[in-house]
Amino acid sequence: MPTLFRFLAVLGTIAGVVAGSLYVLAEYFQPEPKEITKAVRGLKAEPRPVSPTAATAQEPSLALPPSHRAQ
Repeated sequence: MPTLFRFLAVLGTIAGVVAGSLYVLAEYFQPEPKEITKAVRGLKAEPRPVSPTAATAQEPSLALPPSHRAQ
């Protein structure tokens, strides 16, 4: 039985250290926000004419190529 208690104590200590370090990382360190861009393969953007209402709409101006449009 002493071996089982020693084993459980070691596992509990390791779990406590891991949980404590995760808590410290979550509470005291903030990641730096940065913008990530990634190219999408096989999708081409078609430019649309700019209208006065489109400037306030905040919608993406991507259109599907003719091969992907519904028929």
